[in-house]
Amino acid sequence: MPAITIPTTVESTPTTFSPAFPFVAQTNDFDDVFACAAMLSGKKIEEVRDIAIAKTKHPARGPYYLGETQIAALLAQLGFVATVYKEIGRVADIPDVAFLLVDYNPEMEVGRHILFHRARKASHAPGATVEYALDPALWCKPADRVRTNFQSIAGTWAIGIHAMNAKAGAAK
Repeated sequence: MPAITIPTTVESTPTTFSPAFPFVAQTNDFDDVFACAAMLSGKKIEEVRDIAIAKTKHPARGPYYLGETQIAALLAQLGFVATVYKEIGRVADIPDVAFLLVDYNPEMEVGRHILFHRARKASHAPGATVEYALDPALWCKPADRVRTNFQSIAGTWAIGIHAMNAKAGAAK
């Protein structure tokens, strides 16, 4: 497997912003994790779903919900390492790349995932960072797909993500 890298910068100007990851929308109400994994890996959502079915014992048909164990298994197949869920009290607690669990229902213990990214701005304001999340929900208007407001982040859960290290002695 080729080495996976996660972008550390994004292109932006005072009037434009381009996320480091290509946006992928959900195809149904339940494949938020697949959409986020597709954005992260640069694959199509259908490819991510096929990998989940073939490699992680994900059911070919519903019902289903992906928890941290299933998310970690899927991301490992894509070359990433995922942490367990950690409760977030403030934006600074979120890892630089993470799946955020939003719209969480504590009685049902379910929510949906969005892809969070903290990066340096490459094209202006040296040293400045930008924190944003890509929301793959079908019902999001295009203008709402990139979130930058995390005022009410307390009580949200996050799974940190980083690139998997290449195996020792692997060919370069």
